[in-house]
Amino acid sequence: MQTRYQSIFETSLDGIILITEMGIIEDINSSALKLFGYEKHEVMGQNIKMLMPEPHRSNHRGHLLRYKETKEARVIGIGRELEGLKKDKTLFPFQLAVSEFESSGQVFYAGALRDLTEKKMQERVIEGYAEELEQRVVNRTKELEQEITLRESTQKALMESTRLFETIAQNFPNGTIYVLDKNLKVIYVEGSDLRRRGVNPDDIRGINYLFNASIHQKKELETKLFNVFNGESLNVEYASDDRIYRLRGVLLSNEDYGQILVVENNITKEKKAEEEIFATLEKERELNELKTNFVSMASHEFRTPLSSILSSASLVERYTESEHQQNRLKHVAKIRANVKNLTAILNDFLSIEKIEAGLINYNPTEINVNEFFNSLVEDMDLSFKGNHQIKIENNLGKETILSDEFLLQNVLINLLSNAIKYSSDDVVLKIEDEGGIQISVIDKGIGVSEKDQKDLFNRFFRASNVGQIQGVGLGLIIVKRYTEIMGASLSFESEINRGSTFKIKL
Repeated sequence: MQTRYQSIFETSLDGIILITEMGIIEDINSSALKLFGYEKHEVMGQNIKMLMPEPHRSNHRGHLLRYKETKEARVIGIGRELEGLKKDKTLFPFQLAVSEFESSGQVFYAGALRDLTEKKMQERVIEGYAEELEQRVVNRTKELEQEITLRESTQKALMESTRLFETIAQNFPNGTIYVLDKNLKVIYVEGSDLRRRGVNPDDIRGINYLFNASIHQKKELETKLFNVFNGESLNVEYASDDRIYRLRGVLLSNEDYGQILVVENNITKEKKAEEEIFATLEKERELNELKTNFVSMASHEFRTPLSSILSSASLVERYTESEHQQNRLKHVAKIRANVKNLTAILNDFLSIEKIEAGLINYNPTEINVNEFFNSLVEDMDLSFKGNHQIKIENNLGKETILSDEFLLQNVLINLLSNAIKYSSDDVVLKIEDEGGIQISVIDKGIGVSEKDQKDLFNRFFRASNVGQIQGVGLGLIIVKRYTEIMGASLSFESEINRGSTFKIKL
């Protein structure tokens, strides 16, 4: 806790001096030392009077004794503006707030000092402008008494304009207006965005405009802001916390005490809307690409089975005699196989469409391991007419698993179909516990080259070695998306002419 208080004491922007009731300096922070131009060892243990000009230096002891006896406060608990004496004997104005506290039975006074030098300079400049304006008004009044009514009207309009500009600044829509000096310190600040964030403009005035910027942003923005003093315009965007701002800046004056006007607009909502529009356009582009690829694929993949269906249907019409039954059954089987192939292609497209539309959800239930996998293999055997055998290796050691039966079934059907399609040997379906339930589909087929593996899960992609084997290149993208919906991980290993292994870890 002591370390925390000491950190606050040392990093305070205001100067803080701690003295005893006799006026001896007990502690002083870096900001106060900087104000007075001393090193810490030069003031520690010295009387606070060393930092005061006359007559405050001579009167200070009396003020402390009077307050101790009467408790009549002139500074303590009230605060006032005073002058301080620097080490180089120059004076500077500051605002002093003093509080009294007791520690270990001893009374201490803590003084907080805020440098008013810049503020006073601004006031003197403003006063000079005001005096000059007043003199001009007097002179003009003497010379043109007959126009006094017009002048009063002009003055009233000027006051109304000033109030109007102040109102505009305070309510500047979704942004903030700053006036900065050549050191990028804030001279003036107002705006609705500032107030919406609960920031008091008085807390920002007098500090560097980039006090809250990151190191990278500060360097870039500092260069651009200083360029405005050389006549360049400013138009840049930057992010602060979760907000995005657009800055525009122009030079107000090119004199020694030049100033620039910076208009800061909060464009967070506009940027988010822009990102949403781009995301929508990208999705639309992907859908258009999907439709284009579908048309291209359909013209190729649908033509052959449709031609075969038409040819078989025509031949069936010719086999009218009972002795032609065997031929009729052969062509009916061809029609059925081709219809099934077309149905599978359309189902893949419907699955992709549902995934893109967010219509597929994960609904886990308890699944009986033996029943689920035996039923799955039986269905696959019927589909592929027993040319391959799917061997189940169940090393799990538990009767049930928790997963989405629909999604898991579709994933495994796609993987097993590919394994059977691209392999002439038996396929292995392995279930085991590998730090989680892992399901592997293993074949010894044609494999996938290392070059093709990086594109394996892209839409309509087919490996360069598939030859005339039918397929549209959607099965694995469906597997990947369904796996993601289940919150599972998908990995694979493959080697040309050695086969492939796909693993799903639930």
